[in-house]
Amino acid sequence: MKRLLPLTLLLAAACRTLPPPEPAAAEDAAFADAFAPDPSLPPSPESSPAEPPSPEPPTPSLELQRLSRLLAELGLGERDPAREEELFKDETRGGAWVRAALDAYLRRDDLRAVLFAQAAVGDDPGNETRRSLLAALLKRSGIEPDPQGLLPLPALLQHELRLSETAFFEQRYGASAQHSRRALLLDPDSAKAWQRLGSAQYALGQADEAGSAWRKALALDPSDERLRAFLREKGQLK
Repeated sequence: MKRLLPLTLLLAAACRTLPPPEPAAAEDAAFADAFAPDPSLPPSPESSPAEPPSPEPPTPSLELQRLSRLLAELGLGERDPAREEELFKDETRGGAWVRAALDAYLRRDDLRAVLFAQAAVGDDPGNETRRSLLAALLKRSGIEPDPQGLLPLPALLQHELRLSETAFFEQRYGASAQHSRRALLLDPDSAKAWQRLGSAQYALGQADEAGSAWRKALALDPSDERLRAFLREKGQLK
């Protein structure tokens, strides 16, 4: 799993220190007029020393601005610290999955963000703030919701693997590969997910990609002698 950004950075940088959204065009004009030089005032004497320019404030990254808007939509930060506490519940595993969801959203990995938000809701189904987070992520990403996938992370991983297997036996190989990839977003070290991805890719005619996925599965589970023999038979393993 990728190293997550600290929560203090996510919230302090994104929710409290970022500037508000830029004003509309009419507001821009009004702002400029308010700070325009007054023509009725005499010009400054040439002998007056010029003041040093004020340093420009740091410009927040587009990623942090994006995260800031999401958190503001959820009412997090100084305006309602109780909602922040309800969202994270730091003593629960679901709090870590919320952090993973926000970290993924910050990195523009929307599918991973949605999956970890599903896991966080599955950990505490009555948590309305987590449900609001999931709904906001789904709306912003356009990803289709999965009502059956509101499960804690271990169960959600098995859910995606079952969907991958079902799709494979129904010869929906593209869907099988997709669900395998979703499982790998939850656990990149899942040998079973790599093996099923390889099978789907092989059925799709992607032999090289399938071989890479199968070898990854074997590296994660060297005790799988059946897979080892299969790879040798297919010429995918020396």
